[in-house]
Amino acid sequence: MRVSREFRLFCLALRRPQRAGDVAALRAALAAAPDWDSIVAGARRHRVAGLLLAGLQACRPPDLSVAVTAQLRRDALAAARRSLAQTAEIARLSRIFGQAGIRMLALKGVVLSAQLYGDPGRRDPRDIDLLVDPRTFTDAGALLVAAGYWRDGAILSPRQAAAYRRWIKEAEYVHAATGVRVELHHRLSDNPALMPWAFPELWREREEVEIAGAVVATLPRRLLGLYLGVHGASHCWERLRWLVDLAAALQQPGATDAALAAAQTAGLGAPMLHAVMLAHDWLGLPVDEPRLAGARADRRVARLHRILVHFYAGPAWCRTPRRGSAEGLLRYSLWLRSYNYLLKAEWRYWRHQAEHEFIAPADWEAVPLPDSLFRLFPLVRPFGWLVRRWRGQ
Repeated sequence: MRVSREFRLFCLALRRPQRAGDVAALRAALAAAPDWDSIVAGARRHRVAGLLLAGLQACRPPDLSVAVTAQLRRDALAAARRSLAQTAEIARLSRIFGQAGIRMLALKGVVLSAQLYGDPGRRDPRDIDLLVDPRTFTDAGALLVAAGYWRDGAILSPRQAAAYRRWIKEAEYVHAATGVRVELHHRLSDNPALMPWAFPELWREREEVEIAGAVVATLPRRLLGLYLGVHGASHCWERLRWLVDLAAALQQPGATDAALAAAQTAGLGAPMLHAVMLAHDWLGLPVDEPRLAGARADRRVARLHRILVHFYAGPAWCRTPRRGSAEGLLRYSLWLRSYNYLLKAEWRYWRHQAEHEFIAPADWEAVPLPDSLFRLFPLVRPFGWLVRRWRGQ
């Protein structure tokens, strides 16, 4: 993959720990007059302004622009404020769920930051992700509404609500006063064959972290590396933030081997090998040479990597194409979809992916049909797609 020199600089600044060779290479890259506009844009897109700034300043460069430093600092402070607000909110929600007797696991966000780095403010969170037992999903949603949230999205009919629950792993809620967003999950992935871990199993092995005086449950360490790898892969690593988290999770001795072994058992060996290879090449994750050689020789890994080129080669790494544009259509409708089909070579997984092609909840608003005609939605989906493109959605 021919990545830009700005992306190479970006990755050097994100490496943890920064070794002597990384610092020397980073200083050389800074002295070569990089395009700072693309680097700042990349920091925003990948949500790593604070980490990037810390990495740049650690090498004490004489060539770091004051204006760039100020912009990255502003973005990092905004991220810190989001983290602080979400830290308080997730502690509040943890207590509310506990008092109601609903078991809850927090995913990613400030809880992952505390779990991996010992600091809830190290990551730039977008929203709060909560996983509950599918049997308590409806009650958990009602609890969020009672806690000041409203359900985002259109009002669904009974038939639509049942279909949404089957095909989509989460429902989104927004706090009426603060605007904090919560994604309430009833499973880990839209395709249940991708990560088919049952909630009781995750709960039995849960890890607990303290957040703002509350004890919050999260994923067990045994499965954390694989979850982070599969989550990032399911989005074709569109945000480098996810790879930074994976590299941090695999730093402990034996963690990489354990994650790869778990991935092989789950039928996810190729995407996990690809993730480990990327974490090594871009972020300096120590990986045994035989393991790297095996990843580079694997044909499924090579196919995944050819698709990833469209997300990171040249200037693509720092740009987010507009939804509905030709570039966005290629990235999200072709390359992202193709990458997802290659994640798992298992017929149940492929069948669910193929069936999902005919279900798009956004079409239910674009072409409204009564519940008595709900079965016709797969036939009218092309019209729904055209209507949404015409509206710029």
